[in-house]
Amino acid sequence: MLGKALSRLTGNARAEPAAAARSAAGAAPAGIARMVGTAGRVGLALLQRMALSVSCEDFIAFMQVPVLVGSAIHQGTLSSAQAAAGAREMNRTSLFEPMEDAEQAASPSESLRHAIYPLVKGEHASSIGPFFSIGRTDGNDCIMPDYAISRKHAAIEVRRGAYLLRDNGSTNGTFLNGARLQTRPIEIHDRDVISFARYEFTFLLPGSFYDMLRGA
Repeated sequence: MLGKALSRLTGNARAEPAAAARSAAGAAPAGIARMVGTAGRVGLALLQRMALSVSCEDFIAFMQVPVLVGSAIHQGTLSSAQAAAGAREMNRTSLFEPMEDAEQAASPSESLRHAIYPLVKGEHASSIGPFFSIGRTDGNDCIMPDYAISRKHAAIEVRRGAYLLRDNGSTNGTFLNGARLQTRPIEIHDRDVISFARYEFTFLLPGSFYDMLRGA
């Protein structure tokens, strides 16, 4: 049933249920993997239509992996680097200074609201093993080309069915539910709020993501 629904939505008559195949990394179903763009994102509109077309059980079978869903961009200022234009500046990370007023620091962003990053290995990612890498440059599974994001900003490791978040010594930090991470990995759970520099995401398991897409 899920394969037929995906075929209707994408126009691909050969689409198959996710359980039938996995990516080369063995960590994600081929269904969601083939929907991921070069930056690691998938389109929100297509997933919304899919969630309205299939049961929760079928949707979970299709996804199989959690997602990072964009929820806010924290307001503040970036130091120096972005003022000098040029591709070479992407090799430098700018220090982000958030606003002091916490109530005004986070604002919804329409573009970020559409940022959905499934935890699947990117086709051209350089990371190996059960890791999902987040950073500014090519070679990461999740690519966020922003001066506030370090080149190798953070990673999520899959360990015995658990998901552990680790900061890679980034300039502007990785935050879990408002607390800045230190060097050791921390287990993350459904609906946790994760921030990479000024970008805030919600970590959702497939069932919770299904509910979100259906407006539950």
